[in-house]
Amino acid sequence: MKAVLSDLIAEQSVVDSLVSALTEDQWNQLIDTELNVGDIPRIWNIKDEIAHIALFDDSAAKLMMGMGNDLFDIIPEETQDKNYRVFPYRNWSKDEVLGWWREARTKMNNLFYNIDPKARVPWAPGMPMSAKSLASARLMETWAHSVDIYDQLRIPVRVEDRISHTLFLAYQARPNAYRINGFEISDTPIYVELVLPSGQIWSKGPVDAANYIEGSAAEWALVSIRRRNWMDTNLEVVGDEARRFASIVQTYAGESDEAPIPKCIR
Repeated sequence: MKAVLSDLIAEQSVVDSLVSALTEDQWNQLIDTELNVGDIPRIWNIKDEIAHIALFDDSAAKLMMGMGNDLFDIIPEETQDKNYRVFPYRNWSKDEVLGWWREARTKMNNLFYNIDPKARVPWAPGMPMSAKSLASARLMETWAHSVDIYDQLRIPVRVEDRISHTLFLAYQARPNAYRINGFEISDTPIYVELVLPSGQIWSKGPVDAANYIEGSAAEWALVSIRRRNWMDTNLEVVGDEARRFASIVQTYAGESDEAPIPKCIR
């Protein structure tokens, strides 16, 4: 748990530094993330991105403190619109939203330090998570929303070896990706071998599998958070099942999000 928390806090600090240097006007510029919720385009601004992270960090803290049975107890449906924007906070200033996030994540991180890593924490209805997995998920979501901000600012996405937590979640979430897309869960093995920013190799699955995904860890992570289409990457995706997985992979809970339309057919 300490290793996960160290990485989580590092990612939070990087994102905090990124957004705290921006002006109020930049916080309010619309971001087209190319993500859809069903048929609805998901269009946020930077304030929405940080408020969303803060809301779920705050919810994680409250659920670890036993204040609800699942997320719906903490986040009433009326607090978000169909774009998943946290509209009660949309009139807040940059400093107010940033202060809320800092307070929420500090409380959450302190609770993570003092909880059994294997303790089950309520999350999505009927889908509790271990505390350690929840910490990994909070890291993944923090980084995922920062990608939208990097893209908006037209600067390269910062990727460190702690991206391995997102890679693990993508691999573990394969059955759920099939389920939310209406496919039968496949038992066809897939081997994944990726190169981390440090040059180290991250791999999962049987090395002799006929279906495999190989290449850049950063590119696969961006695909798995639905910010890039695998066909726009240099990933080597071999086999029908590997290609299907690459098309539906999703690290986060909820309904299926569509991947961005590949540039080759726009």
